[in-house]
Amino acid sequence: MPSKIPPGSSVIGRMEIYRRLVAIPALKDSYARKFAVAAFVSAQTPLAVFIVYLLVARADLAEMYPLLAALVLASVAGFLGTLWLLREILVPIDLTAEALRGYLESRKLPDLPVTFADQAGRLMEGTQYTLTQLNETINRLERVSDSDDLTGIYNRRAGEKRLTEEIARAERDLESFQVAFVDLNGFKAINAQHGHSAGDACISHVAALLQLNTRRGDWVARWGADEFIVGMHRNRALKQVTERIVAAIGASPCEITPGQELMLTVCVGVAEYRFGAGKAGLLADADRAMFEAKHLAKDRGGSQICYFHEVATGSPKPQAVAA
Repeated sequence: MPSKIPPGSSVIGRMEIYRRLVAIPALKDSYARKFAVAAFVSAQTPLAVFIVYLLVARADLAEMYPLLAALVLASVAGFLGTLWLLREILVPIDLTAEALRGYLESRKLPDLPVTFADQAGRLMEGTQYTLTQLNETINRLERVSDSDDLTGIYNRRAGEKRLTEEIARAERDLESFQVAFVDLNGFKAINAQHGHSAGDACISHVAALLQLNTRRGDWVARWGADEFIVGMHRNRALKQVTERIVAAIGASPCEITPGQELMLTVCVGVAEYRFGAGKAGLLADADRAMFEAKHLAKDRGGSQICYFHEVATGSPKPQAVAA
């Protein structure tokens, strides 16, 4: 439930002078102008008092004129010097404000000095420390939110984000990439016959094999309960890599309980990004290839791989992959 107490209520009593200055329209939006008013009052008050004293004391103004002129010039010069000095003293506050704005807009960590011991120095040090800790916390949360709880690979949210980045890079560089949908065959039957812990073991097993058999720079995400997507960036040996993945799964039984193993098979639908198709078009292509691979698996059993460009031409070529 949101608090009904207005923000700042506990400290507003300490800001009476500041509030009065803010109420002046010319000073409302400028902290430097408020400093200028303070400098003007402190620098010109002695001059005003001295002039009033001369008037009250009926001093000879003709004789005092050179002294008054020198005093006025000195006061003006001192006031201008004070303004310059105040501007320089306000630099830490400006840098702190820029650091906060820069982090909020672009997640750019500032480089504020942390060696000054006065109030402005403590402000910069506190801001630097706070933003650094905040950035580390956000990074940890992003890593957690981007990871699948069971397998540790990308979850679907992170996979879609990575896919969007790949598409943007492909459109910019005019270099395509491929994705492979990997679906574990018989997952519901595994859960029904051996229990959900066995299903979890199979999912983790497949995820580990996918990571082990992809190249550096490729990525793997868990797309659904028993579905994965593999992003293959500029892969010129597409069929070789895909067949290696499927062969590794077929050659590595999954231990679901101590001493009990299951041989796993998968269906794979592979598609290459077509420029302008966008994420929806790419996923539809891969899904269509996956659909064809599932049909082949029903007819022939074992693991099956289908490529969209072959499916689209009406000539899907089932791969000779061990069951």
